[in-house]
Amino acid sequence: MSSEGGSHSHSSFHVGTDWLVRCNIYADRTPILTFDAGPAAVSISTKGTDATLAAVEFARALARETQRFADEIERMHVTQPGGVEGNDKAAGSHAA
Repeated sequence: MSSEGGSHSHSSFHVGTDWLVRCNIYADRTPILTFDAGPAAVSISTKGTDATLAAVEFARALARETQRFADEIERMHVTQPGGVEGNDKAAGSHAA
């Protein structure tokens, strides 16, 4: 799917227990958010190197929808049998 703004691509990423999430920050360009799962990786950044208003709006929407995703996963987790015990793995760390 593409828009006049130049965005492109679509992929499906089903994450198991072998994941890593990290945000690479640079002094002279926008950050790159990377999701690794086993041998697969997806990196997300903005078009160009400047933090435009469109980039800020995208980052805010990404954060908002990611929080909704986390909230829904947590809601489903606690309703499942054995869902109270947790995995304290932090973002940016490797799976145990």
